[in-house]
Amino acid sequence: MRLVQPYKHLNRLLEKESFEPRVSWALRMAISAMAPLIWGIYAGKLVEAGWIALAAECICWIELKGDFQQRLNLLAGGSLLAIIFAVLGSISGGELWMSVLLIAVVGFLTSILKSIGDRGAGLALCVYSLFIFCNAYPVQDVAGLEERFLLVLIGGAWNAVAAIVASIFTPAQEPYRRTIAIILKSIAELTTTLSKGWNGQLPRSNEHDIYLKEKEIRAALDASLEVFAKTAQETDSDEGHQYTLAHVRKATSIVGAQMLTIGEELSAIRIKNLDSNIQIKVFTLLRATEQLLDRMAAYSISLDVGEELILKSRINRLFKLSELLKELLLTTDIPEQKGLLRVVQLTERNTRIIQSAFNNLHDLVNERSMVRAYPFMKTFYILHPKYIWGYARLLFNMNTFTAKYAIRSAIAAAIAMFIYKFWEVSYGYWIVFTLLIVSQTYFGATLKKSADRVIGTVAGVIAAGIFLKIPTGLYLQEALLFLTFIPMIIFMRRKYSWSVFFITLNLVLLFNINRDMSNTVMFSRVLSTFAGAALAVISGFALLPTWDKKLLPKHLAAAIKNNYDYFYATFYDHDININWTKFKRSAESGNSNAFDSLTRYMQEPSFKKRPYAIFYYIITHNIRITRELNNFRLELDNTDYTTDEETIQSNNACIAECNEWFNKNIALLKTINPEIELQNTGQEIIPVQFQFTDQQEVYLQKLLIELKSMYTDLEILSQKLHRIMQL
Repeated sequence: MRLVQPYKHLNRLLEKESFEPRVSWALRMAISAMAPLIWGIYAGKLVEAGWIALAAECICWIELKGDFQQRLNLLAGGSLLAIIFAVLGSISGGELWMSVLLIAVVGFLTSILKSIGDRGAGLALCVYSLFIFCNAYPVQDVAGLEERFLLVLIGGAWNAVAAIVASIFTPAQEPYRRTIAIILKSIAELTTTLSKGWNGQLPRSNEHDIYLKEKEIRAALDASLEVFAKTAQETDSDEGHQYTLAHVRKATSIVGAQMLTIGEELSAIRIKNLDSNIQIKVFTLLRATEQLLDRMAAYSISLDVGEELILKSRINRLFKLSELLKELLLTTDIPEQKGLLRVVQLTERNTRIIQSAFNNLHDLVNERSMVRAYPFMKTFYILHPKYIWGYARLLFNMNTFTAKYAIRSAIAAAIAMFIYKFWEVSYGYWIVFTLLIVSQTYFGATLKKSADRVIGTVAGVIAAGIFLKIPTGLYLQEALLFLTFIPMIIFMRRKYSWSVFFITLNLVLLFNINRDMSNTVMFSRVLSTFAGAALAVISGFALLPTWDKKLLPKHLAAAIKNNYDYFYATFYDHDININWTKFKRSAESGNSNAFDSLTRYMQEPSFKKRPYAIFYYIITHNIRITRELNNFRLELDNTDYTTDEETIQSNNACIAECNEWFNKNIALLKTINPEIELQNTGQEIIPVQFQFTDQQEVYLQKLLIELKSMYTDLEILSQKLHRIMQL
């Protein structure tokens, strides 16, 4: 058993690596940083090697996503920013007020970068790290500045070479296919959650657990769209593989939506009323769906011929299981028959969609590597003014919320730099560095990251101190330094305190190579980390704080309005080519923002009792409304147009009633928060011209029920908030 457990952990690590290549990223960072250090040890130029390694490591924190063009843009942009802020840090280090002013600019800029995604966060880390360290060790003359400039340039160029070499072995469309695989994997995890309880061993998953998995699917879709922005409607067949993969991604999105519909059907069924034979067959059907999605995810990345046979057998098995369950249900007279037959129908649809996506992926032949597929003439346009202008517009497309966070970070960073420089705190640049790295947009997130930072730093310093006291053999410290890069990256987004532990260990070993490490230095590092974390928490509470007490009603209003737009596009906008998935995406993102805001709201300090539950009920109603609209939309392809006036009038009456309740709900939001700005929803109503299926009529009735229930809860919330304001 002891031998099996490590094998399982290794197998799990390799599986995760195939979906999110963090180990390869860590190895690239390790090579980028260690190669200059090894050269410095042999050439006797450890100081110069240290600056090259620092520049390469800082730029390497930028996560390279997307195609080769996007990666080159990131490398070029990161290197340019690294050089600019390394020079600014180097020339300002001896001047107190220049340092304070420039760190305020750095704090403002990097806070905006953090708000635009993972790649922006990596750029931000690169910028403030190099500025702070170069400011802590300023140059004395022009010759020193030229040398610093050259060393940082070499570090950036070396990191770019390592990244390009790594891309030689990467197929051109693998990054796109990997994002699709992550979506499929998240749908498989949702299926696992839905299957709980159907084997009679575990309790069934609750609605909260299911929604958390739904959020993961939404996050995976958003991450894919962030890098590969063109949707299926925006591509054409001339774009080759991009066109194919856009349609495969859309297919996976539909599979995810239909799995949620399956979950709704299953939630209405009482397992205890079912015969054990039916119960086991339903569980087997869900498990087979999960296994198919897992295999499809693996195939999406590898396109391995050996996977094709397994995948085909999984597809055939799922078809057979669906048919067996259908035959059993048709010969069984139970109240749950209709709901279970609907589950079978949706499973068959999903199987056909997955089969179609598999066929599309199978057609991806002769896929060249990233480097071979890239026309290098484009390299001359990497820093073209139109690209720079586009990035600048994205960077400074700020709202009030982002601006407040950026200003708060700028002021706090300036205060930290003043404390460090004015009182000449030994190794006080760690105060500034810690503050910028732990400062987050929300107070709760800042508090948590500060705690993780302190715990990880203290543990890392203790471990490093013990290790440095132990006699070591030749190059053992250098070998351990190399190995620390891997857990740094692996734990970066999973367990931040562990990542900080290995970062601290890495830095202690790095400084010790230069013989610049002592107990005093480590103690100063710990104290500075405490000070920086405390200053970040205080600034998050006192400087232009962002509280979800005020944001939650706005997020809630936006989510309800997004659902109304989706409703209008479904029933009143009769453009047959309408990109309805755009409205679906907007509604689901609005729900996710409201849910996240509620979570933060519950964690905020307060001296008054807050109406948490009623907010949760309203958000839940809104999530269900989105799902019913999704269900209706997915059934639309099965609708036959008709000229039956009586049916059309009946349908329009129901739609008009839904529209009326939407407007009532939005009107109530104004009483909850008068500052909410909502566009007028009294739009011209154009009658629909098609007859609904029986299933669509059910979805519409459920939509109406949720709208009425939401109105009741909004009234209760309005009254509670009114009483709280009077206290």
